Amino acid sequence: MKITDLLPPLFLTFILTVLFSFVIGLELHSYRRSNEEDLGFGTTRTLTLSGIAGFIFSVLDPSNTLFVAGFLALSAFLLINYWQRQEKNPSLIPPIMTTLTYAMGPIAIREPLWFIMVYVVVILLILGESHGIRKFSDAITATEVVTLAKFLIMVGVILPFLPERPIAPVIPVTYTQVWLAVVMVSGFSYVSYLARTYFFPQSGTLLTGTLGGLYSSTVATIVLARKERAQHDPLTSTAIILASTMLYLRMMVLILVLGPKSISLPLLLPFSAFLVLSLGAAWGFHHFIRVEKKPPGESSHETHPPHPLEVRTAVIFAAAFLLFAALTHMIFGEFGAGGLHALSFAAGFTDITPYILSLLAGNFSISKSALEGAIILATGSNNFVNGLYALIITRERTVLPALLWLSTAFLFSLVYALLIR
Repeated sequence: MKITDLLPPLFLTFILTVLFSFVIGLELHSYRRSNEEDLGFGTTRTLTLSGIAGFIFSVLDPSNTLFVAGFLALSAFLLINYWQRQEKNPSLIPPIMTTLTYAMGPIAIREPLWFIMVYVVVILLILGESHGIRKFSDAITATEVVTLAKFLIMVGVILPFLPERPIAPVIPVTYTQVWLAVVMVSGFSYVSYLARTYFFPQSGTLLTGTLGGLYSSTVATIVLARKERAQHDPLTSTAIILASTMLYLRMMVLILVLGPKSISLPLLLPFSAFLVLSLGAAWGFHHFIRVEKKPPGESSHETHPPHPLEVRTAVIFAAAFLLFAALTHMIFGEFGAGGLHALSFAAGFTDITPYILSLLAGNFSISKSALEGAIILATGSNNFVNGLYALIITRERTVLPALLWLSTAFLFSLVYALLIR
């Protein structure tokens, strides 16, 4: 028997309210001590009593009239206190924390336990990480706020109003599928961009390849190859392999979210195998090939990642998505599975994401095995092309290990595609 079965629910709710109010009071007290502020209003006892008052008013009057009256009285007192102490301590944190603590009682009574716990955790994190939040806020530019607004418009304004019907007979995908693919890929790229820009601004070569591969393995390979040509770095080959390895991870997430389960679930096994093998190859080349240290004083010049949420980028991706959907429909209808495999190989010379997503979204009369083989072949082709790009741009033997593995991965992909037909 649980303890919750032995004690009255009202008693447990009251104890939780008192406990959480007390914890928030402690955190506010610690916050003000760390900032060397005048303690003034808002001690641990004050916030605990505020939480108890909100709880009692909610219990005594279920219509909330008493609670609202108490809230108005508390707000008036906080306003007067703030006005009197504005010259000594103009911070709004204590009054806001008092108000949030006062509201904890009705939240604990009406909402499930997980919500009140999340509510408290968020408040504690905001108070406890004040310095980190201030540092992060200082680093954010107005451009990034506009970018976030664009992404929210893409997700919350445009996507819900798109019709769920095929665009044209020759393009068997819907408007919603196209834009959902744009949102997913942009979101994946946006996370990678934020990580490289704000959390790992001085990332090394290996981390650059990893985070860049989450955005685009081809773009990351070209950036690493140009850096290798200008300045020798023995880690470039391993970083290129890691960039292409992230392609498999990115595809696994995208196909699980956007693809039908009948296709996406069977693809998890080969994609997972290629992911593990690629990580093993990167580890092997990194640890068993002699790595020369850079000469003292030699610095690396990091290349900032391209921004993923430009309107032009979204338009180009949507156009490529529609183009590949139309090509797949026509080529498969004319040449069958052989033509589809040829198209998969050719798609490797471009960004394969719109091609693969068009295969998953399109209502093509293609067998599941042929579709799986085409997707695996496209990823293998893209990796092979990345290796060629690296060799052509650098013209250095240092990238041969990357080309060797990426060519091997392509051969495995080709064999898989031929066997699964």
